[in-house]
Amino acid sequence: MLHLNLPAPTDDSWMIFWRKARWVLLGVLAPEVLMLIACGQWSSAHRSVLQMRGMGFDKTQWSLTHAFFADSGGIVFQLQHGDYIPLSAKQLAWLIAQGYTKLPEIKEKDISDKSKAGMCTKALAFCQTTWFLVRLIARAIENLPVTPLELASAALALTSLTTLSFWVRKPMDVQQPFIIKASRSSLTVTESELDGFSDICVNVATLEEVEPRVYISRKWSRRVLAFICQMGFQKQCMDRIPNDRDPQLLGFCQHATLGITTAAFAFIHFADWHFDFATDAEVIIWRINCCIMWVLLATYGTAEVIICSREKYQNLGLDTAGGYKLKWPTCLWFFIPAITYFCARLVLIVGVFVNLRSLPERAYLEVQWPDIGYL
Repeated sequence: MLHLNLPAPTDDSWMIFWRKARWVLLGVLAPEVLMLIACGQWSSAHRSVLQMRGMGFDKTQWSLTHAFFADSGGIVFQLQHGDYIPLSAKQLAWLIAQGYTKLPEIKEKDISDKSKAGMCTKALAFCQTTWFLVRLIARAIENLPVTPLELASAALALTSLTTLSFWVRKPMDVQQPFIIKASRSSLTVTESELDGFSDICVNVATLEEVEPRVYISRKWSRRVLAFICQMGFQKQCMDRIPNDRDPQLLGFCQHATLGITTAAFAFIHFADWHFDFATDAEVIIWRINCCIMWVLLATYGTAEVIICSREKYQNLGLDTAGGYKLKWPTCLWFFIPAITYFCARLVLIVGVFVNLRSLPERAYLEVQWPDIGYL
């Protein structure tokens, strides 16, 4: 399900592994965040397709797959002195409009050939996940116990299906980008810094102003960004496009899709409200965590929909409501609920596995499917 952007040329296998591990951990602790980021990437790719259509390019020249590939760092721009700059789809469109380069002749099948998972593989993942959900529904119909582990897995499966639906056109685990070169000899190269940190160390003219600071990790304070760079999570001078694109959704329909899925994710856990836990303390902890998750997600999700609709979906996620999430002390209204939610999720996940030590006997019974006979 995880579709990360291309690694930097200097990233080794361990760097790629730990990057994936961090995103897997995020997907377990807060799968709705991963779903939101996937939705934001889809929105960016969709905007790119509309922009390219306005520039006269048809769907064979620039499709949703092309846009996803570009926003993943799949197209890099080679300067005349040999340096490379990873381009987003919007930055590529700006370079084309300014006459610095031409649209690369990349066929969609060439991009798909680089992907480690084709449509058949993704369809199989859909089917496997859907079958798992069908089995749980069948257990509920037959009044068989559904364990907390199964419920937690079902909640993750539901968000995974939604995330994968947004990423279905995004290439998976591509390692090598396509390289394009400047078509104008008068290309100007500058070094521009913003608050002491540059989004791209070597910029083509005002390239950094075309799509400034759209990544979450580049929006925090200088100290936080310095810590991120010191830990090796990113580099001060970007040699790859980060995965944490700040989401900017297209409209109410996308918010409704995310809202319904998130609400279902939190509500699924209530199904074990009367589950036969081993101790009364585990019952209380499970119920408290379910309530915390539901209240926080419902409150925050509703507030985000109202704010984004009033702002006509023109701002990125961290820039909504005047960017209160990045300012002190208003950021506490965001961080305190977020930390509380993460703690509730962590306790719930630990409780799921602790509960395996003592399950009711009926939890081991299989679903009795109706006998339809032999064909």
